[in-house]
Amino acid sequence: MTQMTDAVTAVAVITGAEPEAPMRRQGRNLVLWLSAGWLVLVIMISVLAPWLGFLDDPYEPLVGPPEQGPSWSHWFGTDQLGRDMFARSVWGGRLSLAIAAPAVGIGIVVGGVLGVLAGYFGRWVDLAVSSLVNVALALPALVFALFIVTILGQTYLNVIIAVTILTIPAIARIARAQALRFAAREFVTVAHMMGAKWPRLLFREVVPNVVPALASIAFLAMGIVIIAEGSLSFIGMSVGSPSITWGNILSAGKGRLEDAPHIALITGGVMFVTLMALNFVGDEMLRRLDVREARI
Repeated sequence: MTQMTDAVTAVAVITGAEPEAPMRRQGRNLVLWLSAGWLVLVIMISVLAPWLGFLDDPYEPLVGPPEQGPSWSHWFGTDQLGRDMFARSVWGGRLSLAIAAPAVGIGIVVGGVLGVLAGYFGRWVDLAVSSLVNVALALPALVFALFIVTILGQTYLNVIIAVTILTIPAIARIARAQALRFAAREFVTVAHMMGAKWPRLLFREVVPNVVPALASIAFLAMGIVIIAEGSLSFIGMSVGSPSITWGNILSAGKGRLEDAPHIALITGGVMFVTLMALNFVGDEMLRRLDVREARI
């Protein structure tokens, strides 16, 4: 047993990594499973919301006394109009996730393609993509999103467009760094020396190694997009009424924190736990796939 421990320590010293204590590893695994379980629960309830019989109508007023606190009949209490806050939180999460998922998906595809092409081909392709990315990252994100929504209108599709544009530059930069990293690896050089053309090198050697990193980033990007949409909702510039998102629930409850704090705090707590779960799962995937910030 001692020899095994010494061997693990020696490998860690050689690779530059520190051996993780068993208790710490078990703790991280437990938090990972809890985070993954929470995300599965939130996604399932959000997807199945129209068919869940125990949910009240989130738009129906006076299903209970206005501004009633949590109870057995209304788990999250009621809002100013007597609407059930649990149902509104479920439907708000449904729309928030329905905005974040396609925004991140499109961002991964577009940003990933741009980043991989820039990292693999270099030269003028890299210069052009990197210049666009740097300009986009220099723009104030929230102000830019506000500009897009103001010009195009406060619709579901336009909000997705606004937050998608915010995700593309950061994802392109990460994809570029990963493509640069793997394009210089020995297996790519050997395949090139054996006569493989660039399409095979790109799609068989580089892209499969970049995809895991982008999959990890997707969880972190989901959290960022939910926050971005929530920020737009908080200032009244996301999807218009009567649509419900977590952000506009918080916006509606911000003026009632003294008399009815549950309106904002409980939904805010659900949003906070979801963001924490997304961040932890994303961080853990980044750690296990060895995607280090120093290489980005």
